[in-house]
Amino acid sequence: MKSMKWTSVLLLLGAMACTGNKSNATGEEAAADSAAMDSAMCAEPREAETLTLEVVKMADSLSYQIKVSDYSTDEEPAPYTIETVTDHYSLQTLWAVEGPKEQVEFINQWLTLDAAEKGVDDPVTAARVAEEYATLQKEGVTDVRSAFKLASQQSLNGNAPVGDEEMMELGFVSSNEYESDVLIRWQTSKLLTLWLSGSMYLAGAAHGMPWEGGRTFDLVNLRVLTLDDIITKAGQKPVLKMIVKELKDEYADSWDMDKPDSYFGFPASAPSLTKEGVSFDYGAYEIGPYAMGMPGVVLPYEKLQPYLTDEVKQLLKESE
Repeated sequence: MKSMKWTSVLLLLGAMACTGNKSNATGEEAAADSAAMDSAMCAEPREAETLTLEVVKMADSLSYQIKVSDYSTDEEPAPYTIETVTDHYSLQTLWAVEGPKEQVEFINQWLTLDAAEKGVDDPVTAARVAEEYATLQKEGVTDVRSAFKLASQQSLNGNAPVGDEEMMELGFVSSNEYESDVLIRWQTSKLLTLWLSGSMYLAGAAHGMPWEGGRTFDLVNLRVLTLDDIITKAGQKPVLKMIVKELKDEYADSWDMDKPDSYFGFPASAPSLTKEGVSFDYGAYEIGPYAMGMPGVVLPYEKLQPYLTDEVKQLLKESE
């Protein structure tokens, strides 16, 4: 997930399900729906040849009052009304419940770090993930649920709005919204590609800020693949040309794509492997206006064969 900072937000979060202190913030029905997943997360993962992941959903909200001021008048100070708004914070992620022990530990530790908004810089290896995870454990974080709680608490300013003078003041009724999703995009016995997406809207902003992109895990060598792991150094220039051509062909009728090829670079996020090919995904504003969305290009493996690294070719061959 992306890092976030809310300046007048208090999120009420439940404690870890494994401790028996389940939050009632999302209601009894939601708690019942998550009971099976809680049990799976608390139990020892089952040893199996194939990695199996299950969905974990978490959500919390808080209602509080704000001042909505009428700036259309000439009165000083502007008259205001007191309105109630509700902030929402939600996460859908995954949890490995069975598979080879080393894979389960690597994936679950990475998912926990992601839920806690604690990224690991490249190269992302099992050793580096375990090191960062050990730091989180000192804060009482052991899984995605406790990580969710930590990330939310760190978004607070520590003060709920109390009294007219301390309330958030806006020109219209608006609340904070945050949601994030982690899904499986592609999985084989050797590779796992997760799709991360979400959006954040800060009260009073013109629009929210979305994000999306893939992460491909090499389950053999226990690492997250980078551009250099997937495309050879010599192949990166011709591959970038392919990407630019696809972008210009796709968006020529909608946006000004007459920029020189040198204007474009690889996406900030690493490419990911899918069933169809290698996916290159740009973020909002990365190569065009917000209304352009988040452009993506998938280049088929057949076209990329001369430029793929030997390691990726072997992983793909073993995954057939």
